[in-house]
Amino acid sequence: MDAKSLLRAKKAEARITHPYATYNASGVLRCSICAVPVKQWDAHLLTKQHRTSVAREKAEKEKAERVKRPRGDEAEPSSKRAKVQPQPSTGPSNLPAGFFSAGNAPPPQEPEPEPEVEMSAPAVPPQKTGDADLDDFFASLADDSPAPVSSAAAPPTAATQAARRKTYKEDLIPGQASYEAAPVRNVPKEEEAAQEPEEEETEGERKERLEREEREEIVQRLEDEERAQEDADSRVTALKQRMELMKKKREARANAKGKGKANGA
Repeated sequence: MDAKSLLRAKKAEARITHPYATYNASGVLRCSICAVPVKQWDAHLLTKQHRTSVAREKAEKEKAERVKRPRGDEAEPSSKRAKVQPQPSTGPSNLPAGFFSAGNAPPPQEPEPEPEVEMSAPAVPPQKTGDADLDDFFASLADDSPAPVSSAAAPPTAATQAARRKTYKEDLIPGQASYEAAPVRNVPKEEEAAQEPEEEETEGERKERLEREEREEIVQRLEDEERAQEDADSRVTALKQRMELMKKKREARANAKGKGKANGA
């Protein structure tokens, strides 16, 4: 057994325990989220492909949890908190016994008088004096009497408010500028966060990022070259096995022909 076979056997014995590390039936190490065979697990974790796959899986999990979470659960604590009302304390008082006697008892509260509504007396028709002009004058005075006014004004209804808006629009003078509040757009917090400008990276951060990407590309290239070399080795091995099989078949045919000639002689 050569050194390469020993190295492969040693690698096969040391299995990697990682959430994304899996082995197929042949014992080849694979990355479950990248779906590629891996030879050097530590180097694969630093590649850009693996980090992108991990970030994508994390974003999908967060999105699924956000969809499963019901919106009613967020408002439930506040509604329950609003229903709680303070109950009047009915515990024992710290006052001495017999404090509320006949002389110390608080005076009973008198009911507040209800507001009186002034009602105007019904208009008495003026008596006729016999003079037509004077009777007409008294009748006009009776018609101009003020209507009864109640102390409590009736609350405005939807019909009265609509009528007020209509009369307000009709009272607008053509050519005169009128000012009305413009509709306000409620922007979600996610869009506000997306609209925020990203911070510019410094020269040191840019240099570090370029070096990291260069290292990742080198590691990825080495993995690709090693994978291509192993594929070529496997093809060469398969061809050798095929040649050996053909050679054995040819020898078997030659032996069969030699035995046939010997039997014929």
